[in-house]
Amino acid sequence: MNSKVIKFVAGGGKTTLSETILSNNENGLYLAFTNSVVRNIRDRGHLSRTIDSLFTSFILPKFTSAIPIIGSGSKLTFIEDSSIPNYLKGVRNIRVDLNGVIHNRAKATNFTMKTKNEELHLMDKQTNLQFLKHIFDKDELRLTHELRNSICYYVVRNYKKEIIQLLYERFSYIIIDEAQDLSGYKEEFAKILFESPIHLVILGDENQNIVSGGEWFEKLLADEVRNESFRCPDDNCKWIRENLNIEIYGNNDKSNFLIIEFEDAINYDDGIRTLLYYSHAGKNKRVISEWRGPKETIKSAKGGTILNDIVIIGNELNLKSYYTAITRTKANVYSTISKING
Repeated sequence: MNSKVIKFVAGGGKTTLSETILSNNENGLYLAFTNSVVRNIRDRGHLSRTIDSLFTSFILPKFTSAIPIIGSGSKLTFIEDSSIPNYLKGVRNIRVDLNGVIHNRAKATNFTMKTKNEELHLMDKQTNLQFLKHIFDKDELRLTHELRNSICYYVVRNYKKEIIQLLYERFSYIIIDEAQDLSGYKEEFAKILFESPIHLVILGDENQNIVSGGEWFEKLLADEVRNESFRCPDDNCKWIRENLNIEIYGNNDKSNFLIIEFEDAINYDDGIRTLLYYSHAGKNKRVISEWRGPKETIKSAKGGTILNDIVIIGNELNLKSYYTAITRTKANVYSTISKING
């Protein structure tokens, strides 16, 4: 294996390290989970993609001739709900399992990925036929995002050698950032890269796993660990160490970490502080709607840096979501969270 595993805390310099590797070595590819992180690397002149984008723009098009049900050389497009006529709404329920069997909802159809495209378009009156003819057109592959994910999983499971060869010939090395967020076909893709001859650098912080998956990365032994955050003041990090039991040490900047009452949260809106929240539900709605300053979900803020104070609202939060929220800022934290779920 030519893989290196790096586990840095939030603000520990994962993106900076990635950029250094990309700047010092030619013909690399940077992959990440979050669009904002990908754009940040791309804006600095490096080839950068989400894994979804890599498959949509580069990998799947290479397999249109290898998978019989896809018309050879098909153009790949996405189906938008607003453009689907009523008689074709069922295309949203089509999925592919790992064996290539095509399902409508949870029920297997009589079609597989080995059904030939030309035969499909000669058929008449079979159940699900109109949906499949629309998806697997003669010269166009029309996908929902869910169907894209299931086809990608099928391809990763059944064409491992071909994918590795394709990437090995194109790139000298690959970086996967935010590896704690990988699940489904993305996690399976990272696994086959990890076990391949491709030079792979895989980075993440398992304590920021607030999406799903991540168990595989969490079990990997790290070649390099960093518990120092260049972003977070150590006053905030001390609170995290003492209350969340996560070993993180910050810079020397001074800050305040204050627990406030939920009813007082709106009083901390000075037009500059950023409001962070997990969901728009319940009593959060009122504060969110009245907030004049910047506001984001914790998920959307993940991967970025907030220079000013943050206000975190809600009654309770998952430990990893709370850690992710706190570590976004270089400044003060005001939080209404009264219960932390482990």
